Amino acid sequence: MEYDIGQWIIERLSHNLPQFNNLPACPFAKEAWTNNRVQVRELKNNKVNLSMKEYFICELENFSYYWPKDKEVVVLGCSPEYITSEELSSAVDEANLKFLKNRGFIALEDHPSDIESVNGYILNQGTYALILLQSSKKLNNARKILEKKNYYKKWSTEYKDSVLNRS
Repeated sequence: MEYDIGQWIIERLSHNLPQFNNLPACPFAKEAWTNNRVQVRELKNNKVNLSMKEYFICELENFSYYWPKDKEVVVLGCSPEYITSEELSSAVDEANLKFLKNRGFIALEDHPSDIESVNGYILNQGTYALILLQSSKKLNNARKILEKKNYYKKWSTEYKDSVLNRS
């Protein structure tokens, strides 16, 4: 899974694209990845008496208390056969509202069956159900930088608002 995440970052998220005003889809991902500031953790359905949704929430809570040193992003993932896109979104919503926001973090989800695209460019990793956990302050600062560079210029107002209002 770690290899696949790296390939996604390098091959899909790090090239300048017209959809993002000739910036990469995720302008900060490649630097974080190449500087070893991303931690990847694959979850397998091996926790007794926990659904995969509950397992994700437990891991989000754990990482929000015990953030790994020198990391900017934690990527939690599993095979999409273990969790639906609706359950994954529900886990993210629940964790964001119950404890992540108060601790200065935000979780964002990516599921292969819930396609996310900007003007036809698909952003999904495509193989795994993922939750990306990061500092909400750093994410919001990055969004401000991108706004100044007209990163969102070609996005629909509806999609832009939905992305920017996730924090």
